[in-house]
Amino acid sequence: MKRLLHPVWSYSLVGLQFASIGIILMTGAWFASHWLGLLAQLVGVMLGLWAVQTMHLGRFNIVPDPRDDSNLVERGPYRWIRHPMYASILWVMLPMVASDASVQRLVWLLVLVLTLLFKLHYEEYLLCRRFSDYPDYQQRSHKLLPWLF
Repeated sequence: MKRLLHPVWSYSLVGLQFASIGIILMTGAWFASHWLGLLAQLVGVMLGLWAVQTMHLGRFNIVPDPRDDSNLVERGPYRWIRHPMYASILWVMLPMVASDASVQRLVWLLVLVLTLLFKLHYEEYLLCRRFSDYPDYQQRSHKLLPWLF
């Protein structure tokens, strides 16, 4: 499949995603201070593990570009959420920052959210080009949160 943007662009998005997460982790507490926040973080971890188990670790692709040997996965959490890995990151990071907020952490959380949203939309564009049935799958599922978004 022909890439629409230079490969450096896709890896730059991944780099920005990991840099944002790393800076947030280095600048404050890792765990939410309230039990609801901890529960949200646990949900995020479980969702991420479920998504990786469903996708299979060897089939996992960190860049938004679909692999040439990829298949459209519509089972497990992908039945309801098209991007459960991105959702899991947000379920873990949002309570983490909310519990130990600083201007720096809030800025990097915003960078992370915007990066994930941009990466998600770019990935969906590529998936529509790769899989003819992806638009139908989009109608049956949600991007990040069932029944909301």
